Amino acid sequence: MRRAEDATPPVTPPLSSPDAVIQAICKGIGSGRYVPGQRLVEADLTRELGVSRGPVREALKRLAAERIITLTRHKGAYIRSLSREEVRDLLQNIEVLLGLAARLAAQRIDLADHRRRFEEVFDELLAHRRRGLSFAYLEQRDRFYGVMIDIGGNRELPRMLPATMVQLLRQQFQSYDQFTNPPRRFREYQIMGEAILAGNPKRAERCTRLHIRSSRLAIQSLPDAAFYGNGG
Repeated sequence: MRRAEDATPPVTPPLSSPDAVIQAICKGIGSGRYVPGQRLVEADLTRELGVSRGPVREALKRLAAERIITLTRHKGAYIRSLSREEVRDLLQNIEVLLGLAARLAAQRIDLADHRRRFEEVFDELLAHRRRGLSFAYLEQRDRFYGVMIDIGGNRELPRMLPATMVQLLRQQFQSYDQFTNPPRRFREYQIMGEAILAGNPKRAERCTRLHIRSSRLAIQSLPDAAFYGNGG
């Protein structure tokens, strides 16, 4: 029998060129480098990523199929702007999925090191209440949800949550106070986190769903101009 220290760790295969381009574009959306309505120029992508035009075109086709970008023969490729209906449908789905994640996290909060891990990301998220809505805040919010999902133990949830579409939504509406509304958002984060730490699954799910629903209703109240752009 082989000893554990002799075992060869699994090797992660390198990304194919189209996959690397897709990953770069999705990361760019998350960081704010690419925003809804922005044109993606093939020549710029080939130069910046060090790949040929073939993989770039394949990546753009796949992103278009996933509705991350709009790709047309005469206009080229643009980061999409979400329609009012798409935002509604997206957030209705996220409400259910994150509500489940919060319920599961509350049920499992006292297993292993779950409480310590969640308290760390929760406290750091609330610390941004004094620091403002910076990019560091967005990263910490993602870590908060990531730990919440992880300690819940449902391995299918990360796959089901449309991370890049959520980033698109944030980029599209971040300039609207009705959507960002820091006092409301941090108040809701605190209620959600406290329900999870209290081990109250029903309350954790309800508070999380109300949080996502309030964001959806705030976006739905925005004028039509918020939903249309070159990437629409």
